[in-house]
Amino acid sequence: MNFYPKILISGQYFHRNSGSGITLSNLFSGWDKKKIAAAASFIISPAYDVCDTYYQLGSSDFKLRFPFNLKRRSSPEFSGVLEPTGRESSKGNTLMRSRSKLRMLYDKVLFSTGLVHYRKKFAPGPTFMQWVKDYNPDILYSQLSSLEEIRIVTKLQTILKIPVVIHIMDDWPSTLGKKYFPEWIWRFVINRELRGLFARAKVLLSISEAMSEEYKRRYGLNFTSFHNPIVTSLWLPYRKKDYSIDEHDVTILYSGRIGIGISDSLLDVAEVIDEINKIKKNDGIRLHIQTSMQENLIIDSLKKYRCVRINPAVAYDQIPMIFGHADILLLANDFDPEAVRFLKYSMPTKASEYMISGTPILVYSADETAVTRFFVQNECGHCVTRRNMELLKEAIILMIEDKNYRQLLGETAVNMALNRFDSGTVRKQFRSAILNATDDGGRNS
Repeated sequence: MNFYPKILISGQYFHRNSGSGITLSNLFSGWDKKKIAAAASFIISPAYDVCDTYYQLGSSDFKLRFPFNLKRRSSPEFSGVLEPTGRESSKGNTLMRSRSKLRMLYDKVLFSTGLVHYRKKFAPGPTFMQWVKDYNPDILYSQLSSLEEIRIVTKLQTILKIPVVIHIMDDWPSTLGKKYFPEWIWRFVINRELRGLFARAKVLLSISEAMSEEYKRRYGLNFTSFHNPIVTSLWLPYRKKDYSIDEHDVTILYSGRIGIGISDSLLDVAEVIDEINKIKKNDGIRLHIQTSMQENLIIDSLKKYRCVRINPAVAYDQIPMIFGHADILLLANDFDPEAVRFLKYSMPTKASEYMISGTPILVYSADETAVTRFFVQNECGHCVTRRNMELLKEAIILMIEDKNYRQLLGETAVNMALNRFDSGTVRKQFRSAILNATDDGGRNS
């Protein structure tokens, strides 16, 4: 009989709108639903297929410090249990309200100086603590991504005295302090508090083998890697089987977030495709951008290229068909030092999903990043590892013109995905890792 400890997930919740939410959902899918609860701030449209016990942290759980507490809050942030009514975003998403120029300046000062980390402290209210007491969790799990979340998890572990499991998605510890002034102070504070929490954790997880290797070197601690697993039964019916291409109607698809570390690379690809189309004297090659981010400066810049098509976000269950119908799938990371530092040890959630689709993958990313290393070592994607427009152009032309090469890449990727990322296997390994946080490792269940 399988034993499932009661998990309290802090700072993240189940959804299909971003990589962290998708990975969380796929790792915990199949867990006893009565033994999963999540607590986070600003919960927007959570999914209820894996978890239906949510608590939104708000004004009742954070205390403003002096002098920020001198001004009364104009619109307190909702705190409390969320019910599956579909109205969560209207309850708590006060961040989405329009802001005055004065407010925007105020926020800029808060973030640039790091005062955003001083302004308030986590002080869980009685309603939240009663909710936690009633739930009575065995293990606290968090995908840490900020100093605030470090402090929340540390506080909860101190109060609840239960084991902690930490899962790192991006190498944000190496870049977060650079956002604030003075940088050296915030780097010291973040590093000290992060190391303290790492020392308290019973189980440490990472998103990639490359991250586990680096964190062993950096922190002297052992991390086990868990990437986004794939429910193969949902993907295989749509996997690519016909590798023919009409060179007058080629779809190159990028799916996912656009922003830090992923902007210039997309602009490079769009520029090269326009150039190829100009040489071929047609507009047959198109770059489709599948993203939930429809309004930002990068999107505006992309729209200036003739080849670009911005597609609206779709339901997650439509993604397998969309990936399978594309001719080439694009994985792109920027090449500037800051982007490489942030993404160096990350594996995008969509990487395993790209692979299982069978559609050949073009990787445009620096050679030191984990995603490039993975695809080079396993020969399951064509990699351009330098920011060089000529090399990029040659790669796109090669992939369009060589059917046998596309098929080799696609079939190799499918086999790799089945061997490394099948949900049935990965979830068993993940559950075993979680059980290591308990005193008996689940052996007496």
